[in-house]
Amino acid sequence: MKVHYFEQNEADKDDIHLEMSIAQGYVPKTCLLGGLTVFGEIGEGKDPCAGCAGPRGKCHGRPEAPSGKTR
Repeated sequence: MKVHYFEQNEADKDDIHLEMSIAQGYVPKTCLLGGLTVFGEIGEGKDPCAGCAGPRGKCHGRPEAPSGKTR
């Protein structure tokens, strides 16, 4: 599994953790974070999009938190 798919146009189809996170509404269907990365953020009570430095033009995620704050 990859930490992220930022250099790709879409995530790998076999990233079951990411697919589960998408289905549960934690991240948009175009998310480019790796599923285990998303699970880790969720497990810590954080919004995966808020702490992500990925390309919003590709992933269409929620805005990054100001000053790197993720809660």
